[in-house]
Amino acid sequence: MFRSKIVEEPKSIIISRTDKIGDLVLSVPAISTVKKMYPNAKLYVLVRKYNMEVVKGYTFIDGVLAIDDYSKNELYKKLKQIKADIFIALYSDNQVLKLAWKSGAKYRVGPLSKPLSFFIYNCGLKQKRSESIKNEAEYNLDLVKHLDKELFEKQKITIDKLQYGRTNHNKALKFLNENAIYNYVLIHPFTGGSTKNFTVDEYIKVIKGLNNANPSLQIVITSSYDDMKMAEHVKSSCSNIFVFASSSILELAAVIDKCKVYVGASTGPSHIAGNLCKPSVCIYPNYRVLSPTRWGLYGNNDRTTYIIPDKNIPEKDYNDRTFDNITDEIVNETVKAVLDKLNG
Repeated sequence: MFRSKIVEEPKSIIISRTDKIGDLVLSVPAISTVKKMYPNAKLYVLVRKYNMEVVKGYTFIDGVLAIDDYSKNELYKKLKQIKADIFIALYSDNQVLKLAWKSGAKYRVGPLSKPLSFFIYNCGLKQKRSESIKNEAEYNLDLVKHLDKELFEKQKITIDKLQYGRTNHNKALKFLNENAIYNYVLIHPFTGGSTKNFTVDEYIKVIKGLNNANPSLQIVITSSYDDMKMAEHVKSSCSNIFVFASSSILELAAVIDKCKVYVGASTGPSHIAGNLCKPSVCIYPNYRVLSPTRWGLYGNNDRTTYIIPDKNIPEKDYNDRTFDNITDEIVNETVKAVLDKLNG
């Protein structure tokens, strides 16, 4: 049951989302909706240092704090100085529970899951996210709706595009112009082990399939500097391949934004592609808590084709981060999906 209203007119609000890049991207609709509901309130967002760039360019956010930028006591002091009326935890763990309490906010909203959450979140909401019956962004929005159902329903939910800025735009253009790259497919083959994915050699098969179908097609492989060795292996195994190693999320976003089609697994860059409304082909497992239902590209499903290799033979071991049933048929399905996107 939603309360009809928790608070009338807050002066300051803290929203916390302190996990991964994709999770934070899927939190943007909830964050912007809070600002629409309470336009006069100061809005602060708590994140991790490594994904701070995702939200720092949004003008509707008044302040961003990376929780790992401060000692514990310094962070508690910073939170107290905000004098928040509301603390919203879009993701909750023991650290966030403590931050919510230490913030001194009168109203604390978060998912009621852990035993301690029932004591800390005095305006909490039972969600059962593990059932994965809706997108993560919608679970986030449900917490915002809990503040004031009537006011929430007056707002238009928007997908506010990532603000990567002029500097990163120019870096992307420099890379593309220097290599005479136009109308390219962007493939991000790496996940950091966060979900099941094709192997690098299976991505090579997909790329060769694209090369055979369209020899003039240009393909950009994006990579962190940590994955450069594997990216170069892909480049050396195929033709018409370019590698873009990004040192920041926003550099990567700028290159994604200029591609014709994005290809990747269920990972942060894929959610950036979804946020930027790019035609996408994404590899997902059938496992409920990792499925497109829960972690699909929110607001971009009509532009996204999901390749689900285990849809007919669900695998038992989801600790293994690669599929063990990638056949030529699945590779060809992926190639066809990309070509279909390219052809409009």
